[in-house]
This record gives sequence, C-alpha cells and structure tokens, in this order.
Amino acid sequence: MSRHKARQQALELLYSREFHGENDIQYSEQEILENDYVTTDTLTEDGPELSDQERDAYCTYLVETTTEHRDELDDIIRSFAKGWDIERMNRTDRNILRLALCELVYPKETLAPSIVLNEAVILAKEFSGDKSARFVNGILGAYVRSKA
Repeated sequence: MSRHKARQQALELLYSREFHGENDIQYSEQEILENDYVTTDTLTEDGPELSDQERDAYCTYLVETTTEHRDELDDIIRSFAKGWDIERMNRTDRNILRLALCELVYPKETLAPSIVLNEAVILAKEFSGDKSARFVNGILGAYVRSKA
C-alpha cells in the first residue's frame, strides 16, 4: 500500500480531534493507527509502496503539518469556497480539504497535483459521499488552477 492508508488514518485522527482532546481518556488515537483496513478498491498510483514505518511517518507528517497550519489552510479553503462558512461545512469534507492542501502547500515530497486531488476525491467518496467528492474536487481544482 502506498500513501492511501496514511491519508485515511490522518483523516480519522484529524476528524476525531474535532470531538476529543488528543489525550482523551475514553478515546485512544492509537486505535486508529492500529486499524489495518483500506476501504476502497479504487487506489491511485501515488508512488512506491511504503513500509509500515514509512506509512506511519507519512501519517504523522500529514497530521502534524495540517494541525500546525490549520488556520492558514482554512483561509485558503475560505477563499475558494464562495458562499460557504467553513465552520458549517461537513467536518469530514473540511478535513479532507485541509489534508489535500497540506500536501499541495507543504509537500513532504513532490507529488503531481492530480494525484493529491484524486486521492482527496477518493477519501470524500469513502467517508462522505458523491456530492462531497464533487465539492472537494471543485475547491481543490480551483486552488490548483489558481497556482498554474
């Protein structure tokens, strides 16, 4: 498995932090990291296979970088989500957008924007639905076009 599972885990961690503190007694982030499933059959070619250690490191990069730059990433989302209040957006969609923008704005390694967008759309379909996938694609597509 390449980066897809790391993105899934990062999304789940970021989503859970919207409801629970990082050290919440009733909830362990380790449960997410130990979950060994992939929910899609439609994986993209987003680079070479990663070892478990590399996958965990990529997940950590995504969570830490997204958390560190959350306000900036939210400002980017606001600028492209005309007519949408970011606080009223679906939490899953909002976190998928943050993750994808993290990879585009603060890349750990160079990935084609099309790979990042495709992965975000797949995550949106897996965790939110087709309408959300179109929404995520629209916002991220507008961002990528603005940088071209």
